Parts: sequence; C-alpha cells; structure tokens
Amino acid sequence: MTVRICAPLLAVIVGVCLTASGTARANDGAAHALAEKFAGGAEKDEAAKRKADEAKRKAAEGKRRAGEEAEMLARARTEAAERKAAADKARAEEEAAEAQRVAEERAAAAKRAEDARRLAEEQRIAREKFIAEQLHAEEERQRLAAEQRIADEKRSEEERLAAEKRAEEERHLAEERRAAEEKRIAEEKRAEEDRRIAEEKRRADEERLTAEKRAEEERVAAEQRAETERRIAEEKRRADEERIAAERRADEERRLADERRAAEEKRVAEEKRVEDERHLAEEKHAEDEKLKAMAAEREAEHRRLTERLMKLDEKRSAEKSVAPNGPMALGGPATTAAPAIAKPLTTRVTVLLVMESGTNGIRRYGKKTADPVLCSGATCWISAGTERSATALTRGQALGPANTLGRRAAACNQHLACAFRNIDLKDAAAIVQPIDLRIMRHDRREPVRIEADATCRFSNSLLACSKSFASRSWRAWVIPEDVAAAAGTEALDAALEGGLKERPSAVLHTSGL
Repeated sequence: MTVRICAPLLAVIVGVCLTASGTARANDGAAHALAEKFAGGAEKDEAAKRKADEAKRKAAEGKRRAGEEAEMLARARTEAAERKAAADKARAEEEAAEAQRVAEERAAAAKRAEDARRLAEEQRIAREKFIAEQLHAEEERQRLAAEQRIADEKRSEEERLAAEKRAEEERHLAEERRAAEEKRIAEEKRAEEDRRIAEEKRRADEERLTAEKRAEEERVAAEQRAETERRIAEEKRRADEERIAAERRADEERRLADERRAAEEKRVAEEKRVEDERHLAEEKHAEDEKLKAMAAEREAEHRRLTERLMKLDEKRSAEKSVAPNGPMALGGPATTAAPAIAKPLTTRVTVLLVMESGTNGIRRYGKKTADPVLCSGATCWISAGTERSATALTRGQALGPANTLGRRAAACNQHLACAFRNIDLKDAAAIVQPIDLRIMRHDRREPVRIEADATCRFSNSLLACSKSFASRSWRAWVIPEDVAAAAGTEALDAALEGGLKERPSAVLHTSGL
C-alpha cells in the first residue's frame, strides 16, 4: 500500500521536474529571442552562429536532462521500498531542493537575458558610433572640396587679372616704341623727301596692322572673358546646388564649424595671395633678365656675323686684285657656261629677291610668307617698294628689337618676292644675305656674292636678265639701277609676280660663303 502511494508521488515529482525544465527552456528561448531582436545590422552573421551554437547546447542539455530524469525515476522506484518511514521527510527535502533548483535556473535565465540585452545595447552603440564617424568623414570631405573650389576660383581670377595686366603693359610698351619710332621717322622725313613719302606709307600700313592686331587681341580677350564668365557661372551654379544640399543637412554645430572654416580659408587665401604676388614678381624679374640676355646675344651674333662678312669682303678684294678673270671668276661649271660679259661699271643696283618660305618655328605651320631684309657687311636695306629707294640702316638697327617690333620689313612685310631699289654695293661685287625677321630668332639665309648683271635688258615692256644669283632657299636678279629706272615699276612688279622665271643662261649658286 505504501508502494502504491509513493508511485503517484514520484510521478508528481517527475512532472514538476519536466515542467521546470520546460519553463527553463522557454525562458532561455525568450531570452535568446530578445537578444536576437536587439542584435542586428553588422552582427547578423555572428548572431546566427551564436544561435546555432545555443541550439546545439540546448539539445545536448535536453538529452542530458532526459537521461537524468530517467535515472531519477528508476532510482525513485528502487528506493521507494526503502523510504517507507521517511517518505514525508524525503518528499519535503526533494520539494525544497527542487524549488531551489528552479530558482537557480530562473536566476541563470534572467542573467542570460540581461547579458543578451547588454550585448545588444553595446552593438547598437557601436553601430551608432560607426554611423556618426561616417557622417563626420563625409562632412570633412565636403568641407575640403569646398575649400579647394574656392581656392581654384581665386587662383583663376588672379591669373586672369595678371594676364590682363601683362597685356596692358605690353600694349603700353608697344605704344611707346611706336611713338619713338615715329619721332625718328619724322626727323628723317625733314632730311629727304623720298624717305618722308616712304615713311608716311609705312606709318599708314603700321597703323592699319596695329589696329587689326589690337582688334584681334580685343576679340580674343572678349572670347576669353566670355568663356571665363561662363565657367564661373557654371561653377557658381554647382556651388549653389552643393551649398543648398549642405544647408539641408546642417545644424547648429555645422554652422559654427563653417564660421571657423571661413576664418581659416580667409587666412589661407591671404597667405596664398601674398605668395602668388611674390612668385609673379620673381617670374617678371626672370623674364626681364631673359629678354636682356637674348638681346645681348643677338647683338653679339650681329657683331660676329658683321666681322665675318667684312673679313670675307677684304679677302675677296685681295683676291680680286690678283685674279686674272675678275671678281666673279669662280671657275665652276656655272661660270664657264655664262656668256662673256663686260665688267659692270656701276655699284648702284636694284635687287629683285624671291625667297622660299621658312621651315622652322611658326613658319612651318602658318601661311607661307616672309618678312625679308637684305644685308651686306654692317649695312642692311629695308625695302620701300618698286617705286622708291630702299632705306639703309646699320645691321644692329635693322635686326634690333626696335625695328623687329616696329616697322619690320616695311614694304616687304608678308612677302616672299620683294624689290630693293637703288642700293649701293660700294664695290663691283659684294656678299649679301637675306634675313627673314622673326620675333625671337631671325632666319638668316645663305650669303651669296653678287654684282650688277650687265645682261639685264628692258625691251617690249619686258625686263629680263640672263644671270641669276641663287642659294638653296632664295634667288635674285641684280639689275643695274639705270636699267631698273628705265624699266619702271610695272616691269619690276611683273618680274616679281612671275617669280623671276625667265629662263637664264647662267645661274650662279654661291651659297655657303
């Protein structure tokens, strides 16, 4: 009878144990569910792994508890007969132990839930901190971009102002040079009527070219200003869009940061402006020094070439005094093929010059043209056209910066074919050299020894010479001045327009002297 009463008691105990185990598992599941609810975002993978490990642990715990419960039930049945007298005491002790175990399991479950909540809270704080750092980095990048944009706009404006200032200074310098040249021309005009007329024509051409050049510069400047204004407007539009977007995200803290940044930008811009002004001053000084050095180099080169040509003239004059066949007895095939002619009796000649276009620098890509002057020793001639005598200058004056930036080749400007009227060779023969004027470095062609050609004839309104003096890049007719005067400007112009294509009986190639 006692055994029958203990069996239900054992069943109740086992049921209580199973209920407590189920409650503990339910509490564990609720705690884990709560932890999983707060754990998200970047820790999803870790939470999933932790959940799988917890499931495995629960399964092992369930198996272990099931084994323990079975063992407890077997032990209770075995010991039931032995607990007859002490059943009440054992039941009370077991109930107390079970209550303590249940309380301990509930405390453990509450602790696990608290740990999960704390872990979720820490993860949430870490995510918020990460997002705040990303927002701060984005704001810093936008701030640096705005600073760079403002600096670029200021640098562009300063470069534009510097370019306008340099252009204005160059224009003033050109005007001063032109005024000085006009003053010198006015003084020469009082000395010679022909030169006065030539200088008036040159001045008119120069003013026209200056006006065209100024109009072209103003057009280019207007286009550049329009392009700059368009670019500035586009940049301003983009800046406004960025500013509006930034203002929508800004708060009080951003406003204070903008004020500090504006102060820093102003300081940096002021330092950059001072540094740019210093650099511009240094560059201008270096450019001035470079121009002075180049001018000195050109003058030295002029002197060397003049000395060389004068030595060649002296050498030719010395050879002429002992040569049996006169100054043009070169002994080559071209000379032997020429007809026997009398020695010219005049040193006054007109030189009709036809040049090949230069192949270096801007001449290689631009219009095929030239700005030629003709030099012999220390003297150079600038053409006044087919109607008037050429102007004689020293080599330094003709090739120096005043003439290079002023009237240049006068009537020969932008011409490959040109006439030099009434020049004095000062001897029966002389070495001449055409020079194409450039801005920086002149194109000096091959020097050739020439003399008045006694075969030149004017008949039936046609001018023809049977001898040409030529080099690789130019050729010329050397016409006695009395023949050129008789032929007149129309015949001279016709010969130049025809390119001196009259078939000569002798062509003298004497380049490389």
